[in-house]
Amino acid sequence: MPIAEDSPTLDVLERLSAATERMTFESLLRQLGVPEGVLRRRLRSLVDRGWVHAAPDDSYTIGVGALRPGSAYLVTDRTVRLAGPLMAQLRDRLSEAVRLVRLDPPGIVCIASREAPHDSVGSAVGRRMPAYASASGKAILAWLPRERVVQLLDLGVEAHTSESVVDRAALFQELAETRARGWAYERGQLLPGVGCVAVAVPGTTDAISVGVPLARLTDDHATEIADNLVRTTEELGEALRR
Repeated sequence: MPIAEDSPTLDVLERLSAATERMTFESLLRQLGVPEGVLRRRLRSLVDRGWVHAAPDDSYTIGVGALRPGSAYLVTDRTVRLAGPLMAQLRDRLSEAVRLVRLDPPGIVCIASREAPHDSVGSAVGRRMPAYASASGKAILAWLPRERVVQLLDLGVEAHTSESVVDRAALFQELAETRARGWAYERGQLLPGVGCVAVAVPGTTDAISVGVPLARLTDDHATEIADNLVRTTEELGEALRR
């Protein structure tokens, strides 16, 4: 959707932060729908402050300056602080990658991670993901009021892999199954070749997940992961209530 000429510079940052590769000036101009001079001035200011990096070919990416507010957010977030040691313990017990995600409508965003020693699967800190396609998102959505979930789904659902579930009735069935067993489980619905088990943190719109390559994610291993996740999220929930 085009933005108004007087919209804040934040709109430019949001477009660049959502991109997976450099964006050309022409692409930004087309997506933002502002006059060329307005966009040039915004980009010049952002580049001068280090928030955006400009390449010689007139393409742009998020700059290192954008780390400052993100780092401040993570440093001051109580859940991230309390979850860190628990996630490290979980990673060491399972030898699998562990992530803490938060609902950021209409999707979720990774806010902390502990990588496995042998491989790295899943999304990096700061990366947004669709809630409906990920185990982490399903773990959170399962406990939201149905009308709230409908509102989020109305914003758009699309397949990310051949295993993605996009039928609304099937999605609500998955959420019901998640509530019944206490944990979410998906195999290759978000990333090809990667499965995930996740459990919501009680009293929050956060979840902790464990991502595993499908080659070693058996049902028994998924159950083992889920048992450990339930204990970890319960411990984190108790710490947050203190």
